[in-house]
Amino acid sequence: MLDIIYLIVLTPVAFLVSYGYWCIKQSHKQLSNMPEAKPYEFEKDQFIEDFNEKIKHQRSQIKRMYKGKIN
Repeated sequence: MLDIIYLIVLTPVAFLVSYGYWCIKQSHKQLSNMPEAKPYEFEKDQFIEDFNEKIKHQRSQIKRMYKGKIN
């Protein structure tokens, strides 16, 4: 009688442990097959002249707009 209880209790536990091991093994396999990063694969951004001045002007205009000085 006690052997049947052990069988009923341990069978689902064994399935959960084996499924967990399979999931960990699959995730490790996916991580090991990731392609290596390639630096400078894409073109670099174009240089924008006077970028800082344009941003400063835009911020000042936004501040003036929120203060109600621009219609």
